[in-house]
Amino acid sequence: MASWQSTLFCLMLRWTMKRRARGTIDVAAARAHFTPRRGVLKVPSGWQVRPLMAAGLAFDHAERIEGAPMRGDLAVLYLHGGGYFFGSPQTHRQLIMAMAREADAPAFALDYRLAPEHPCPAALEDALAAYRWLRLSEPARRIVLAGDSAGGGLALALACAVRDAGLPPPAAVVAFSPWTDMAMTGPSITANAESCAMFTPEALRAATRLFLAALPATDPRASPLYADLTGLPPLLIFAGADELLRDDALMLADKARRHGIAVETHVVAGVPHVWPLFARLLPEGRASVAEVGRFLARVTR
Repeated sequence: MASWQSTLFCLMLRWTMKRRARGTIDVAAARAHFTPRRGVLKVPSGWQVRPLMAAGLAFDHAERIEGAPMRGDLAVLYLHGGGYFFGSPQTHRQLIMAMAREADAPAFALDYRLAPEHPCPAALEDALAAYRWLRLSEPARRIVLAGDSAGGGLALALACAVRDAGLPPPAAVVAFSPWTDMAMTGPSITANAESCAMFTPEALRAATRLFLAALPATDPRASPLYADLTGLPPLLIFAGADELLRDDALMLADKARRHGIAVETHVVAGVPHVWPLFARLLPEGRASVAEVGRFLARVTR
């Protein structure tokens, strides 16, 4: 049963977000609406988040600066969500810091190029360049790939690109409500059209048009569901039982298992899309973030 906090939060999202979700997107308005507020940017005592420019890429670098040193053998490369057309490391700061805390390792959140100015595969090119840079600059650290929504799909596509480039593999991939299928074949796209608190199928289709440009929806650089998943590291995948993208996550997980990949999935009822982003408000978010810590402790020690 969903918490009262999640029930109220989903009602608020329906009123403020879903009722405006249409088949066309005003990119400038969406970016302005999701400009991060002071509370989102707050950094707790003992932590720091600083901008970092490297290899022509922009990151937010989050790490603990007081107390016990963080692990020296691990780093997180985080890829934010936002439908590939809005969002930034700043909008997702709280989840990025949660990943750093649970991994006990510094997190590097990439500010990758966005559509429609930079359609696919620009985001993946940036993510692969970031992975190469992090491997060179931190050779003693294994890299955990993590992301949410579009960024979750990007993290999975990046794991495949890393393998294809012959680079050392990630230690693990953590994906929150990943968008893995731009062809929108999952049954939950229709079945959860009413129950999803944030999106409509029409809004998702509009976002695919911005991101894909001339690419087919089944191009694995955009839709990792259609990629060869052989050789990927352990995967931790979260999905909301009531969200449109539930089956994007579950179909990807099922295919990865058929390829012999170790996959752990968590499907949570009564929560919005990417509910761990709201862990300060939602007990379900805090519980899922804690699952990340337990997973990484098992697969990276």
